[in-house]
Amino acid sequence: MFMPKKTFLRLPEEKKKRILDAAADEFTVYKENYEKSKVQRIAEKAGIAVGSFYKYFFDKADLLFCAFDANRKKPEIRTDSSSLYEYSMKEMDFNVQLNETGEVLADIIFANPQLFHDLVFRDEASMDYLQRIRDYLEKDREKGLLRKDLDVDLAAYFYTTIEYIAYQYCLRHDIDFKQDDRIAQLMMDILFFGIYRDGAVDELQPRVKK
Repeated sequence: MFMPKKTFLRLPEEKKKRILDAAADEFTVYKENYEKSKVQRIAEKAGIAVGSFYKYFFDKADLLFCAFDANRKKPEIRTDSSSLYEYSMKEMDFNVQLNETGEVLADIIFANPQLFHDLVFRDEASMDYLQRIRDYLEKDREKGLLRKDLDVDLAAYFYTTIEYIAYQYCLRHDIDFKQDDRIAQLMMDILFFGIYRDGAVDELQPRVKK
């Protein structure tokens, strides 16, 4: 989840919704040119002072991400989830996550590489998200699914960067990332299952050690 300032989180739900709805309306109007969207108009429509905006959010992008987050359904985290791999398949399914407004906001983000970069790293770098991934990995370890020498912290961070790497790949190969999450899923398969066939590592390691 994206994290605005604590002052925003303490607002009444009605006021938070009013601000996020006003933001979604403004970004939708200027969906073809994000730079033309204005904090001042959002504040006016939401009935708050511009100065209050900066008490609630770090910047305009922070508000965009919060509005986007409010219009998507993140996969639920349940204690009986079977594995991190199954969770990853749900997390990559944007079609299930987004409502109509979320689709528009996603288009804005996907059209702006810097916004997508910030989307991934502001969201995934949050401690609660990283802890969620670590918890999945620890449960997978208890089930004997992981390599014994796996560094869980490193694996969790690597997991959180896959989405951005897939996005960059799609940009370079002119693939519509939003419509084709197959690339991200294939990269997830490489993360989870590796690139060498069974037994290949045992064959290669003696050669490297010579």
